[in-house]
Amino acid sequence: MALFAFTCSTFASGQVNCDVRKLELTQMQKARLRFIRMQYKRNQDTNLQRTANNKRKNEQLNQILMQPKFDEADAKRYVLNHYMPRMQQDVDELKVQHEFLQVLNRQQRLNWINNCLR
Repeated sequence: MALFAFTCSTFASGQVNCDVRKLELTQMQKARLRFIRMQYKRNQDTNLQRTANNKRKNEQLNQILMQPKFDEADAKRYVLNHYMPRMQQDVDELKVQHEFLQVLNRQQRLNWINNCLR
């Protein structure tokens, strides 16, 4: 099921014991996680659209580098604009991890944290 791949790849960092099926989720928990995954994918599509502006970013970078005198303010604006989408993506991923853990009961959460978030 795609839900399992989503949770494993998003939260497990490649650890073997991070199979969400071992948590013995209820049908309600599975449904909630599917919904979280759907929202996450929708947000990822939005993030991809934001980063599709690479050509414009390259033009801005070229303008900064080709100026006779280095403009630190322009460089800072460029760096800020360049990294903000990635920062938002990281925040979105943390939000999904939090939402995932809120679906779990206390024991499931402890199992996941002890086996997967080390």
